[in-house]
Amino acid sequence: MLSGKYKVLYQQLTSEIDTKRIFHDPLHTLAFGTDASFYRLIPKIVIKAKNEEEVSFILKESSKLGIPVTFRAAGTSLSGQAISDSVLVIAGNHWTKFKIDSDGLKISLQPGLTGGKVNSLLARYGRKIGPDPASIDAAMIGGIAANNASGMCCGTAENSYKTIASMRVIFADGTVLDTSDPESKHQFSQTHPQLIQDITEMAASVKDNAELAGRIARKFKMKNTTGYSLNALVDFADPFEIIEHLMIGSEGTLGFIAEISYKTVVEHPFKASSLMVFPDIEKACNAVSLLKSAPVSAVELMDRAGLRSVEDQAGVPNYLKTLSPTASAILVETRALHQDELNQKIKVILDTIKIISSEIPIEFTSIPSEYALLWKIRKGMFPSIGAIRKTGTTVIIEDVAFPVARLAEATLDLHRLFEKWEYREAVIFGHALEGNLHFVFTQDFGSQSEVDRYANFMSDVADLVVSKYDGSLKAEHGTGRNMAPFVEKEWGHEAYQLMKQIKQIFDPQNLLNPGVILNNDPKVHLQNLKPIPAASEKIDKCIECGFCEPTCVSAELTLTPRQRIVVYREMASLARSGHEPHIAASLAKSYQYAGNETCATDGLCATACPVKIDTGKLIKTLRKEEIGEHQNRAVWIADHMSGVTSSVRGALSIVGFFHTVLGTPIMKGISGGLRTLSGNRIPLWNPFMPHGAKKINTSQLQKAKTDKKVVYFPSCINRAMGVSKENRKEKQLSEKMLELLNKGGFEVIYPENLNSLCCGMAFSSKGYTEAGIKNSNELEVALLNASENGKYPVLCDMSPCLFTMKENMKSGLKLYEPVEFILDHLLSNLEITPMQETITVFPVCSMKKMGLENKLVELAEKCATKVVVLETNCCGFAGDRGFSFPELNEHGLRNLKIQLPEGVRYGYSTSRTCEIGLSLHSGISHQSIVYLVDEVSRAKDVVG
Repeated sequence: MLSGKYKVLYQQLTSEIDTKRIFHDPLHTLAFGTDASFYRLIPKIVIKAKNEEEVSFILKESSKLGIPVTFRAAGTSLSGQAISDSVLVIAGNHWTKFKIDSDGLKISLQPGLTGGKVNSLLARYGRKIGPDPASIDAAMIGGIAANNASGMCCGTAENSYKTIASMRVIFADGTVLDTSDPESKHQFSQTHPQLIQDITEMAASVKDNAELAGRIARKFKMKNTTGYSLNALVDFADPFEIIEHLMIGSEGTLGFIAEISYKTVVEHPFKASSLMVFPDIEKACNAVSLLKSAPVSAVELMDRAGLRSVEDQAGVPNYLKTLSPTASAILVETRALHQDELNQKIKVILDTIKIISSEIPIEFTSIPSEYALLWKIRKGMFPSIGAIRKTGTTVIIEDVAFPVARLAEATLDLHRLFEKWEYREAVIFGHALEGNLHFVFTQDFGSQSEVDRYANFMSDVADLVVSKYDGSLKAEHGTGRNMAPFVEKEWGHEAYQLMKQIKQIFDPQNLLNPGVILNNDPKVHLQNLKPIPAASEKIDKCIECGFCEPTCVSAELTLTPRQRIVVYREMASLARSGHEPHIAASLAKSYQYAGNETCATDGLCATACPVKIDTGKLIKTLRKEEIGEHQNRAVWIADHMSGVTSSVRGALSIVGFFHTVLGTPIMKGISGGLRTLSGNRIPLWNPFMPHGAKKINTSQLQKAKTDKKVVYFPSCINRAMGVSKENRKEKQLSEKMLELLNKGGFEVIYPENLNSLCCGMAFSSKGYTEAGIKNSNELEVALLNASENGKYPVLCDMSPCLFTMKENMKSGLKLYEPVEFILDHLLSNLEITPMQETITVFPVCSMKKMGLENKLVELAEKCATKVVVLETNCCGFAGDRGFSFPELNEHGLRNLKIQLPEGVRYGYSTSRTCEIGLSLHSGISHQSIVYLVDEVSRAKDVVG
């Protein structure tokens, strides 16, 4: 419960901000207060601010009460700069507006867009933003700018500091400044004359101090995010340019970046990469030094331990496992506007390094799938290393920079420190072209001796980087709490006092993210260390990096995968210890809905996770535990699938009849009322709910005169669900599929006892594991018999069911969902006349997990003149969860209508239940893409 000044603040905030976006309960403060660092602070209040007015109001009210405020966006920060034990303001889902100049040379962005999303917006212009951190698909613009994140290709020339065009800033007193607007700057000069004067005088003073100005300039020739961006005082004279550049890398300690405009950079269309392996780290570093003058875009160093950490990942070259014990590699990329230019650059690069012997022959690849895999491996190296740590330990990544000319020497020195302090599992990788190295190691903070070992190691690292090499203690991950005690050591007393002066000018009450960047406590980096207790083998590898969050349909509605894991770990820890039973009870109660019931269990989180953690599997386990002895009831249902399907067909037909008689408005009113009276236990009807399907009569199947055969398994959902009211003149999918297969020259075989068969997905997703396995095994046996032990392909008409079959069935069956089967087996026998229409397609989660979304687009483009791909992670229908928890489906498709082209009439997908949700939230009837293919095709004439 809130008390004291926090209770007063909460009451003030609720007068202007929706209470649904203000949290102070144990679950949400824990979940939203977690970032990717190895620190933990639990905020008193979390606020999902909606706009500038709300942020300004929060700052004004907090200032009156002397309450600190911290800002965060994605929370991928690694140095403890996005956590708070006071008030945490999240700029996420509400902060996604953008504006692109007509030529794409500039883009204005709110802080809640991920860097990956921004680059996808700029792709059609052949442009991108300069910063390119490894976390770009998860990291949001607010954090990228506030940390001056750089990455693998941007170096120091294309980071946020160098590519900023303008900025909207909200200061500690709530004042908004737009550096692109002369009137805003004039008003700010009138209301804040002292700040302008102080900044102007400070810059002039630094420029007059030749020794200090020279040191600042030298320090920022290499990557450096330790402390504030003092180079702003050297590089600029205009106070507003100084202000906006000081904000870059300020980690929310000087103000809130409400909008930033970037000058974009060229996204070269032609690329090639090479993983160059050398006998040892010294030769690899020597190659880096040579490549500094070569036409390369990026050079990433990976030592032997780093290569070993990823050698078992899918798609990784097999030769990694056979490398010598001292081998090290550099991943090199070069880019060009034209193929000839690319070829010439490759030749120059190879000539440049030919004097250094390699362990394997050096080759470049310009095949996108091949070089994308190499870079995916590199980007996921930090979490991958964290995943192989001992359970219960913490993974730590440090981020330093050395002069490139001394990189080999410095790297060997780091290895000696690892040996000295017995971090024998430590690995080194990083942006070698800039002398920027990341080193990753695992740490047990469970005893004081281990904390002391870490403290002594970090002290030695600081001495090495600063005293021997005059390098950067933080090159791109930001100072945070992690390096705050060492800022003065790196910069010296005079520059450090300058930083303290800057903080005083912008935040005289020290209320903006206090303790970050500047901190008088020499041991702050050893406090508030995050526990990572063992909780479940399904999620113990998670390091809470947050890469999964952009893929999750329930993000911003309830919890993300990372947040589900964070809270579950805490619940497991409290259960073991028996401490704070009231907190444990509160978490368990809240988790039932936020963690369990609103999880779609779609597994998309695993596609973004570098170590493939599927949080949905954890939730399915929880559902299984919750069900307990009721497993037998599900097994009984599984044994009687024919009757169950028949009952569902009958129920749907009755509901469909009343819909026809009563009409949509009355049916909505009745169903909504019944759901309310039942406490939301009765599923919510919607007007696109289909009529019951007609039972498939397998005995009436006509044998075609062809040698080509296919086993067709209509899913139980499509055997139960017929057409919706708006498509009542259409045939149901099972009939349409049969016609299309015959048209394509195939004889159809149904498995025996078809009406009793099910893939098991409907059971396993709810935690009825035994019933799910039973159904899956029975179906596999039936399909093996029907296909003559895999002689004939097997087609299922729903992608989610097919994905479940692929996961469960290991007997060598050739399994297809509709899109892949049509492309691979039917099109050659069909003549297509494309529909003269714009259509939309939606790749469901299972298609994405199988890597088939591009094939869906390919097929659609053969069948229509224009295809628009609807962009959303998951529709949130999640089997039948869209009926029981319709808010999940509504949330997942909240941005659907704005994507629809004007006049579009047709939408297609490959999952019946998902199509119901898509129809409901788009207003356009969605069907299986089988209907589209059938409509635009006819059998090819047989010659001869």
